[in-house]
Amino acid sequence: MSNSKSLKSLLAVVAILLIANLVRPLWSPGTAHAQNDDAAPSVAITGAGMSAWILKDGNVYYAIYEKQYESIRIYGPEELPEE
Repeated sequence: MSNSKSLKSLLAVVAILLIANLVRPLWSPGTAHAQNDDAAPSVAITGAGMSAWILKDGNVYYAIYEKQYESIRIYGPEELPEE
């Protein structure tokens, strides 16, 4: 007899825990959303050897890697003509 009582009490505890698990999201805080920022600038880069061209928001930059001095020189910006 006590075996069936303990089984019923364990099933009741499991049922209470399952219901609590289902109800828990109702009390948890909502998801925070990030602030809408302006659109990120579009950037493209291409290069060959020791030089590279960078296109950023309609401006062109020219970069040269000088191996002798281990430095990078960046020239620009130059605006692209709009068609």
